[in-house]
Amino acid sequence: MENDKNAQLKILIKRMQRGDTAALEEIMLLTNKDLYLLSYGYLKDRMLAEDVVMEVFAQLIEKAKTIKDDRNLNGYLHAMVIHRSIDTIRKRRREVSVEAEDLEKIVSDGNQFEQVRVRQSLSELDDAERVVLLLWHYGYTLREITKKTGSTINKIRLVLKKAKAKFMALYDKS
Repeated sequence: MENDKNAQLKILIKRMQRGDTAALEEIMLLTNKDLYLLSYGYLKDRMLAEDVVMEVFAQLIEKAKTIKDDRNLNGYLHAMVIHRSIDTIRKRRREVSVEAEDLEKIVSDGNQFEQVRVRQSLSELDDAERVVLLLWHYGYTLREITKKTGSTINKIRLVLKKAKAKFMALYDKS
C-alpha cells in the first residue's frame, strides 16, 4: 500500500515538474490527511496544523523543480511538516504577553481623562487583539508581529483590522 502511494507520488511530482497544475491537487488529496494528523500531533491545534500543511504545500510548489526522481516524496513531505510544526512550537513559546505596565506606557501621554478612555477601551479588547494593536502601535511591522506571536501574516492583518475598528468604536463610545 505504502509502495503504491510512493509510486503514485513519484509520477505526480514528475507531472508537477512538467507544469501540470492538477498534479498538485492530486498530491494534496493523497497526503493531506496524513500530514495534517502528523502536524496536529505536534501542535494540538487544528488551525495551526492546517496552516503548517498549507505552508508545506506552498513550499512544495516552490521546490518542485529541484526534487530528484529518486526522492521519497511522502517522506520529504513528512519531514517538512515535522520541521514546520517544531518551528511553530518554538514561535508560540516566544509569544508576547502584554502586561499592565505596557498599558501604562501607551497612555502616559495626554490628559488624565483621555488616559482613562484609552485604558478602558484597550481593556475591553481580547488578549490577541490587544497584543497585536499594541505591537503595531509601538512600530512593529506585520512581519515582526508574526514572528513575536507565531501567527500567520494574514491572521495578523485580520486581527489588527478588527482590533483597530473595535478600539475606535469603544473609544468613541466612552
